[in-house]
Amino acid sequence: MNEMRRHFLTVMLLLVCGGSMLTAQTKETPYTAPKDTVNEPLVVFRDRLIMDIYHTFWMNMPTEVAHMKFDPGFTVSAIWDFKIKNKPIAIGLGVGVTYNTQYSNALLQYDKESSNMKYYVLPEDIKYNLLKMNYLNVNVPLEFRYRHPNGFKFTVGVRAGYIAEISQKYKGDDPSMPSDTLRYKNLNFQNKMKYNIDVYTRIGWKFVDIYYCFQPTPLFADAKGPKITPMSVGFSLSLF
Repeated sequence: MNEMRRHFLTVMLLLVCGGSMLTAQTKETPYTAPKDTVNEPLVVFRDRLIMDIYHTFWMNMPTEVAHMKFDPGFTVSAIWDFKIKNKPIAIGLGVGVTYNTQYSNALLQYDKESSNMKYYVLPEDIKYNLLKMNYLNVNVPLEFRYRHPNGFKFTVGVRAGYIAEISQKYKGDDPSMPSDTLRYKNLNFQNKMKYNIDVYTRIGWKFVDIYYCFQPTPLFADAKGPKITPMSVGFSLSLF
């Protein structure tokens, strides 16, 4: 009898506890969101994959070298966005690739006598279809980002890069024998710097920005080549 009583009390206790739990779950308890998420707007454009498309102005070019009016280039960056809690600001860190071009009327070659890289302007009677320098670097961008809920945003950043390639392509008359056609790609660029620094900014709305970038570091070592540096102006697209 005592054993049955104990079983009965155990079952009743379980029923009471279960009923209490069900009652607690069925009561209309209003959900209160955490204070740090109340009224926080949904950010759609996070600027994780960015493409900068621009024209490059080459600074400190020799006066005798005539370069083209349009030197296109681009930068593609994948950025990890670290948003500061309850603030419209964030820190971005990622990886990127930058590609610049320079169209001119001069071959950039190594001079053995002076051990310097020099521009050699082509004679006016030499005809050519292509004379382009390529400048490629792989970099790590670090950005300070501000975003307003209405879509306005701006970014200030710095990139530390490794110079992967400086080369020049030529298609045209052979300067040493104009009756022949010469096609080549020169990869033998001596005295080039190994690393570079870029400082840049973007300002825009949602997925479109105006872009400006300046590289204070030259392409070649001091007194070992022309002191050329790229300055770029264009626009940016936030692809994701």
